[in-house]
Amino acid sequence: MPVIGLELLFVLLWSSGFIGAKYGLPYAGPFTLLLIRYAIVAGLLGCWLCIRGDFQFASRAAIARAALIGVLAHAVWLSAALGGIALGVSPWIVALITALQPMLTSVLSGPVLGEKILPVQWWGTCIGLVGVVMVVITKLEGSAGVSPWGYVLPFVAAASMTVSTLYQRHLNGNQAVRLRIVNSLFVQATTSVIFLLPLAVLIEDVQVQWTGQFMFALAWLVIMLSIGSYGLLLKLLEHRTAARVASLMYLTPPTTLVLGSLLFGDSITWIDGLGLVIAAIGVSLVYQSTINLKRRNPRADPKRYLSMKP
Repeated sequence: MPVIGLELLFVLLWSSGFIGAKYGLPYAGPFTLLLIRYAIVAGLLGCWLCIRGDFQFASRAAIARAALIGVLAHAVWLSAALGGIALGVSPWIVALITALQPMLTSVLSGPVLGEKILPVQWWGTCIGLVGVVMVVITKLEGSAGVSPWGYVLPFVAAASMTVSTLYQRHLNGNQAVRLRIVNSLFVQATTSVIFLLPLAVLIEDVQVQWTGQFMFALAWLVIMLSIGSYGLLLKLLEHRTAARVASLMYLTPPTTLVLGSLLFGDSITWIDGLGLVIAAIGVSLVYQSTINLKRRNPRADPKRYLSMKP
């Protein structure tokens, strides 16, 4: 499949995460839901690697770096986002705050990774953020009495995903500390289980109501999100700049809105539609500018991604 097809599929799968949250959170706490999710992911991937005889890893350093990305891109990112919602913050406010992640990635990818960021990419990033704000602002709900930590956690989520995206892109420039996608996902899932276990036990006592709805949500989160969308994210970071991949995140709140309308009958206003179009324009500017940059620099030195020593 062409890379652009992978990008569209990534946006669709990433945006569908609300399905698991909507169906799963009523029957388990956020840490418990994530713990069970990643325990299943680690088990499935571990079995797959054993069957294929591919349970091998480049080095301990490669495992350690994949583990760090797992904590940041899975455990911390999702725990913080779901934790904010569990503390009473509107999911749309959480979406608005975490939508800062693409902009943070764009700002830092130049000085940290040495990736060239064109002015049009900055314009695209800002336009994309405006589109997200337009979609989310109409969905804001009153949150009186919410703990201040509820608003801090989404910022933690955005920062965590930014760091993990930049670090993964950096590691892609060094084969010695890079794992194959399935091996990397296995390490990340296993590390997430270790990170989430004490939180689920101490805070939520790992209580679950095993309903059919919960099991559907769990299956969706495991297959479509943990394996599908994160696998695509790692694949895209092998071929695209961190800023370009991060810009796709701007399409997820509007796409989530469309999916919510199709699946649950959520209303879409003209402002929502306009926000979706503006977000798409912003992403297209980033997308086209990276294509033009690649054409002008077809033999860009891959060592520019090694500005940080692994």
